[in-house]
Amino acid sequence: MRRLAPTPAASGFTLLEVMIALAILAVALVALLGLRNRDVELQAYARDVTRATLVARQMALTVDADGTPEMGFTEGDFGTDRPGFAWKRQVTPFMAEFLGDRVREVRVSVLWGVPDDHRGPEEGRVEVSRFVEVR
Repeated sequence: MRRLAPTPAASGFTLLEVMIALAILAVALVALLGLRNRDVELQAYARDVTRATLVARQMALTVDADGTPEMGFTEGDFGTDRPGFAWKRQVTPFMAEFLGDRVREVRVSVLWGVPDDHRGPEEGRVEVSRFVEVR
């Protein structure tokens, strides 16, 4: 009696192969969506850093428009113009032991976000320093 050769397996994918492929695709899509969300967060943070830097530079440059800035610490917010942003300004003598009171350092900080609130936007801070000659 002659034996018949086994028939070749039907071409195509098995159910197990399809399930593995779908699992790999699902993991890849979840990772890509996570990256996209992080990209949106980083773009918003970069926008806030740019705004804060421009405002801090402007405040530091115009601090002596009315003459010599007064020594001390002041702070405030920008109201409805820039909601969520606040500023701090500190004026101190610079190298007083060598220069006396001829040069003052003006340090402007712009802050945004809510500290220690993981549900809200990330807290940020930009500082700009400028040195002003006393007139």
